[in-house]
Amino acid sequence: MSHPEGPTPHEPPARRVFVHIGAPKTGTTFVQQVMWANREHLAEDGILYPYTKRGEHLRATLDLRERGWGDSSRRDFAGAWDTIAERARDWPGHTVILGHEIMGGATEPQIRRLVRSLEPAQVHVIFTARDIARQLTSDWQEHLKHRHTVTLEQFVGDLVELGHDAPKPFGEMFWGLHDAPFILRRWATVVPAERIHIVTVPQPGASGDTLWQRFCTVTGLDADRYDTDVQRTNRGLGIVEAELLRRVNRRLAQRRPRIPAMEYDQLVRLHLANRALAERSDRIVLPPDSMPWALDKSREMVTELRKGGYDVCGDLEELIPRPEDHENFTARTDLTGDRLLPSAVLTIAALLRIAARQKRQLRELRARLGELPPTAASFPSGSPGSGSTASGSLRGRLRAGGRRARSRLRRARAH
Repeated sequence: MSHPEGPTPHEPPARRVFVHIGAPKTGTTFVQQVMWANREHLAEDGILYPYTKRGEHLRATLDLRERGWGDSSRRDFAGAWDTIAERARDWPGHTVILGHEIMGGATEPQIRRLVRSLEPAQVHVIFTARDIARQLTSDWQEHLKHRHTVTLEQFVGDLVELGHDAPKPFGEMFWGLHDAPFILRRWATVVPAERIHIVTVPQPGASGDTLWQRFCTVTGLDADRYDTDVQRTNRGLGIVEAELLRRVNRRLAQRRPRIPAMEYDQLVRLHLANRALAERSDRIVLPPDSMPWALDKSREMVTELRKGGYDVCGDLEELIPRPEDHENFTARTDLTGDRLLPSAVLTIAALLRIAARQKRQLRELRARLGELPPTAASFPSGSPGSGSTASGSLRGRLRAGGRRARSRLRRARAH
């Protein structure tokens, strides 16, 4: 089944929950940012985006999938999914949209738990899919943003030759989150195929709003009603910047003590990779000797998806790579120090600007902290019901203000 391009106005049936399960690197972050920025407007239209804090979608997904993250264990996320499911069940409107790009890797028991926890709503699954050649190069970048030092040639070669048995975590994470037939077969054991929607990501050159238009077609949203002018935070790297980051990771791995995961995420992924190392050099493309395999594998995947009976918005032919998009490959051995130096200089300058801005913010926080009134210790003691209600309320506000200011100060120092 295929949709025409653009949204088709209709009256959506009551109590539908759309679960966007991935794949990573297919515009999922953009969709999440648009939903987050418009959540109040959506609510007015009867559509719930059930998150109230940034990162809550990831925490809920980790709880559902029974996984830790970075230096955090699965226990740190206990109860997060139940909170989101309860909000979805209690929503009086007609539609709920939720999810995270790593949700696609859920096991069958975890999928059954998801569906049961959202009853009596009708659950729909959305999987945004992009051609495997672009997915391989994008996923390699993402691993570099999470400490890894593998080269593109080794990363792609292992996934091609070894499949799911490629070295951890690459085999499990790539095929377990990007292989649409493999993932959707498992979800189809719980959710009927006609309620599983594949939204294809167009090839380069298509209109920039195509993905959003298609997502809205599936969910019944009016695409033109919501503001899509959001900051793109998950930016790609050029081949020079990627190699520079890979070498930084290699150097950091040789030093002790190791940077904790949370600090690495803030300093390296968010500041270095997504800001200072913004794409300035040639785009990363697939190694040429892997393109014949990518074409064969993609045709095989498209054939299987056609047989699956899934609803398709877009065109499955868009999942076939275009070799012309992957010309002018740059091998790692060609990335000499002379090639990296200009990017390294620009990166140092960008990091200094970031550091200067944070120093300014730190001074402002210190000034605000110094302006706080005396703490609760300076006031007479009192307890609820003791006749000190007004002063107790004031003390509570002061304590809360002090905690917030100190928390901001600690975060600024950490960054």
